[in-house]
Amino acid sequence: MQALGKRRWAMAGGHIPLESNGPEPEFTSRDELSVLNCSDTAARIRIHIHYADRPAVGPYELEIAAKRVRHIRFNDLIFPEAPPLDEPFGAVIDADVPVVVQFTRLDGGTRARSAVATAAYPERTSSRRRPR
Repeated sequence: MQALGKRRWAMAGGHIPLESNGPEPEFTSRDELSVLNCSDTAARIRIHIHYADRPAVGPYELEIAAKRVRHIRFNDLIFPEAPPLDEPFGAVIDADVPVVVQFTRLDGGTRARSAVATAAYPERTSSRRRPR
């Protein structure tokens, strides 16, 4: 199958909610990436997390098997350090093969749970040169 996606993605609206309401782990509040790898080889990704008032942290290195999808909870990232709860962040995701990235948040802090999903922003690549 032909590779699908891009090698670099960014998402800006990260914020792991502090509170959760309901059984764990299904209703644990979280921010999550879904990474789709349609290529014939495993994808190695590196995530760097950026904050408003302190230096970026990373890379968090993960692998997505060939022709598979993997859901990655920011809450589960540990090395080089666990992301803090209730603090805004953004992330840059670099992959060694093209992948598709979706960002999801589950806010389980109240009985009226909410979920939001959006595609991350892919780096624009073009073979055309821009005029100077």
